[in-house]
Amino acid sequence: MKFQVRRVNLVEEVSSLIKKLSWDTPEEEKKDAINKLQYIKDEDLHLLVQPISKDYWDGAAETVIRLGYPRVKSILPGLLEWIQDRNWPGAGEIAVFLLEIGDPMIPYVKDVLNQHSDDQEWVYWIFEVLINHWNTVQVVQIQAELIKISQEKANDLSALRILLTHGIYAKDVVCEIIQCKKDVIAFELKELHDTHPEIDCEALKKEFNEIIIKQPNLIKSFYEHNKERFYICNAISNPQEVLREIEIFTAEFLTT
Repeated sequence: MKFQVRRVNLVEEVSSLIKKLSWDTPEEEKKDAINKLQYIKDEDLHLLVQPISKDYWDGAAETVIRLGYPRVKSILPGLLEWIQDRNWPGAGEIAVFLLEIGDPMIPYVKDVLNQHSDDQEWVYWIFEVLINHWNTVQVVQIQAELIKISQEKANDLSALRILLTHGIYAKDVVCEIIQCKKDVIAFELKELHDTHPEIDCEALKKEFNEIIIKQPNLIKSFYEHNKERFYICNAISNPQEVLREIEIFTAEFLTT
């Protein structure tokens, strides 16, 4: 019983220190809290992963980075979740920290690519802040996951670029994959245009811009009245944007 009471008191002490990591805390007081949190017990480390609210995340990130690796090994999955959005407080610093850790991050990244490849934004940031900076030995360890993503519709070009850059795929293989993607998109666009020949997306865009300029109070009613036209035009513009991205990719990586 005494041990349990002491354990509760320790958790409460850690929690009170974490509450001093807020943006509003005077700098000296915050530094003192960060220094004291360097003695946090391993079983309490999870309390530092995006605690309380975003006001506290910068201070928590600084604390985690000060603790360093391998001290924070048990919370690496939580730290990887921290970069689901690079714009979150502390996420940039945590991203640099995870990149510096290097090889120990590979199994955690592999798990995300296997289990959460449908989380487009999270996978995007993992490419941006980690995989894009890995060496070939590291990349080879996730090549199966990269090949799978390269066959999907989100982050596929990032995966193909990595596979090409590190010599896992030859240029002619990537060219063939890219052509298949273009053929599929061209078919989808043709089907949309054939099914809705009456839809003029340029005309809709022009009408909407005029409403914005001349009668902004009617924007909501205009959208409601033309909801189906907007839906179809979005369905058309999305693959068109993908085609543009493919052309940029081709020009940058496949034409030299």
